[in-house]
Amino acid sequence: MNELLLLAGQAKCEADASCRLIVHFDAWDVPEGEISLPARIQDELVFVRAEHAAWAYDLGRMRVDGREVQEWLRCGENLSLWWCSLLYERHPKMTPGLYEIYRLRVLERLMDAKGVTLVRLCGGDEALGQSLADLCSASGRNFLREKSHRGTGDGAKRAGLASLYRACPAPLLAVARFAHWLWRVKRKLPFAASLPPTRGQSAVIVTYFPNIDKIAARNGHFSSRYFESLHNLLDTRTDGKGIDSLRWLFIRFPAPDFTLDECIALRDRFRREGKNGASFHYLEEFLSARDMAAALWRWTRLVPASLHLERHVRKAFSFAGSRFNFWDRLSPYWAESFRGWRCLERCLQQRAFQRWVRRTGPQRWTLFPLENCPWERMLTHAVHTAGAGPVFGAQHSVIRPTDFRYFDDTRTFSAPDCSLFQPDAIRGNGRNAWTQWRDAGVPAERLGKVEALRYLYLTGADKFSSTPEQTDFQKQTPRKLLVVTSFFADETYAHLDLLAKSFQAGLLDGCEVAVKPHPYLPVRPYLQNLLGARAAEIPEVDGAMAEHLLPGVLVWASNSTSAALDAAIMGLPVMVMPPAGDFDLCPLQDVPGLTRTANLEDIRRALVDAAPLSLPPDYLELNPALPLWRELLFGNTSATNRLPEEYMRC
Repeated sequence: MNELLLLAGQAKCEADASCRLIVHFDAWDVPEGEISLPARIQDELVFVRAEHAAWAYDLGRMRVDGREVQEWLRCGENLSLWWCSLLYERHPKMTPGLYEIYRLRVLERLMDAKGVTLVRLCGGDEALGQSLADLCSASGRNFLREKSHRGTGDGAKRAGLASLYRACPAPLLAVARFAHWLWRVKRKLPFAASLPPTRGQSAVIVTYFPNIDKIAARNGHFSSRYFESLHNLLDTRTDGKGIDSLRWLFIRFPAPDFTLDECIALRDRFRREGKNGASFHYLEEFLSARDMAAALWRWTRLVPASLHLERHVRKAFSFAGSRFNFWDRLSPYWAESFRGWRCLERCLQQRAFQRWVRRTGPQRWTLFPLENCPWERMLTHAVHTAGAGPVFGAQHSVIRPTDFRYFDDTRTFSAPDCSLFQPDAIRGNGRNAWTQWRDAGVPAERLGKVEALRYLYLTGADKFSSTPEQTDFQKQTPRKLLVVTSFFADETYAHLDLLAKSFQAGLLDGCEVAVKPHPYLPVRPYLQNLLGARAAEIPEVDGAMAEHLLPGVLVWASNSTSAALDAAIMGLPVMVMPPAGDFDLCPLQDVPGLTRTANLEDIRRALVDAAPLSLPPDYLELNPALPLWRELLFGNTSATNRLPEEYMRC
């Protein structure tokens, strides 16, 4: 009998000669001869990711009562809400249950490969125990529970209003959120009855707002942080080959340093000044009363359709070749996607994009910062079905192997209904992104490169690694440590917790420590909670990263922040927090020599051994003249304006 002992949580392995295979469910560092499941996930990530993408496509094609699931979820529209759902999006942070699913799938593959017939669980919570019991039962394996550990892990109970909120039915929450949105947002963004005229054919850029250059804004200039120096190229084309006018469409994204009223005031100023575009609008401004009524009617049809489908699709919630059914893990996201606020919000967005495209008409091109979010699919689909010109999606920051939503099943590029929501041109900002997309099956005719606008500021500075004495962290007096935190609260708190412990243990004595928080996640309350009065000894800094990537600085980054890449390109030493019970979202995870900091001992070693990393020279495209962007936006676009026949048939 081939046995597997699974250690979860704080469980320890007790001497047992009958244990043939010992697997650690949570730990990265394990004794020789034993297996770390998180490490094995990294080894098998691309394979399981492809299984996941194929499952998302296949479930949309599954037939129920003679119709595909995606057809059931159209409810009066050409673009099915299945392709815009949380389940199809597959974002690790939007659907946190994915990490558990990947762990259990990798464990299942390990058991199949090793011929395991008996599984014994030591530790873990009730959800893990039940999942393993179900998996073993489905695969004909025996299952034993050695110890009962009632830790709740990710499902920790939340008291008060939060738990009450989560207990409410998804449709009830959707109605409440809709009323809140009407009062707090839509009331301030009334329907735009008309658009300013343009000189000849215009182009469109759709982007998040208000991530902007604040100094430029004070002078009446709109400068998006997503498009950086591309503004200069767009504003200075005078050879007659450029665009005549540019329209900006904003996707609202809450920011702690701007209220919606302040954002609207900025938008109004950009309109008055007219310096950087022919028009500036929020997407919500293209929702009339009729559009909102139509979106509500669609939502009311989706609610019963999703309830009907549940009885049929739950059995299909497993990857091909797997016996592990993960319906229980993802059912809350099914409810949210097809009868909750996410559902209603996306019904509203889809109507707004359709009206926007009808209002603006054919464009030279439509461009957006590509992350494969649902709104991007709605925009692209609306432009293509209207025959309103080509759509370009360009990567903004970095692509990690665990950014699942970047990697669609290859069939979506050839199926007529799906190719409508795929951009005509997909552009990575260097070899790293281009290679990942190529290997994942993005068609060569759609794939290319453009310059990395987000990182072009690095081209004007000397790399500090050219002078070793500058990068020797130990030789600085005082030593400078820049702590760069994340957009995500969980990993930011874990990072600051280790910072506080290092600070209190005296490991950072003699260091000049500063914290640079993500613009959308202030950290002062965290620091005060962790350090009390001593939090005042650690200052916060803001502004552009370039102001802080200075000689002799050691950058300590949260797991997912792309600032680690900035520092590595500049030749500065970098150390990065590892993931804890989650996917690795570090942009440098494949770079040899990266220092990870999981505990105080790691910090102690890193402060001594910190050294710059070695990146390939073409890791990013960093040509400030922007020849690739010039070719994309101002080259021969006649081919991309001729839409494939299947666009017109749909």
